Amino acid sequence: MTIQKPIPRGELHRKLIHISSSSIPIGYYFLDKNLVLGIIIPLLIVLLLFELLKYRIKFLHGLYIKLFKDMLREHEYDKQIFRVNGASWVLIGDILCILIFPKLIAIGGMLLLSLADSISAIAGQLFAKKYYTKNRSYLGTTVFLVIGIIIVTLTPKYFSNSLEYFIGYAAIVITAVSDSISLPVDDNLIIPIVFCGALYVLYLLFFPFIFTLKLF
Repeated sequence: MTIQKPIPRGELHRKLIHISSSSIPIGYYFLDKNLVLGIIIPLLIVLLLFELLKYRIKFLHGLYIKLFKDMLREHEYDKQIFRVNGASWVLIGDILCILIFPKLIAIGGMLLLSLADSISAIAGQLFAKKYYTKNRSYLGTTVFLVIGIIIVTLTPKYFSNSLEYFIGYAAIVITAVSDSISLPVDDNLIIPIVFCGALYVLYLLFFPFIFTLKLF
């Protein structure tokens, strides 16, 4: 496979940081919900506070640009418009998943964001030849689906039967379709919420007795 174009170093670092956020769902599997939220909610508050102050304090904005400009998108360092950067959106998406959805569903959604989204973006930027929208390639979407299927296959299940795997794969497809549409919402929020929401609804449709088992 021929490399179409190299990934800028800053963009690669951005994706590697994105991948490292998989430590949150992995940690959540072993740790208590309140403990995980007690770590990432204060972290999000600090990031958002810095986001706000950097627009008001010239020194902070200069330091922000000096340290991170290679990893930032243009809208993330534009002083004229307040925008939340990608790292904050990742934490927002993870927090919402943990707060709203059952543990195993939330873990799948967070892993999908940190791994499938990042790896598919890298593959698309390196090797993609055909695009169906401005920022979405057939190769990238295919890689997203493959990584998503691997995640669904390997993550813990409530029943571990074929139907449960099937609804997980269906949720992956729904998420990939949603991500391919250019919505005015950050994909770091769309991906985990759509996956978790779709999977939750599918569980209720195909396993309506799950509440009586007190698994959710």
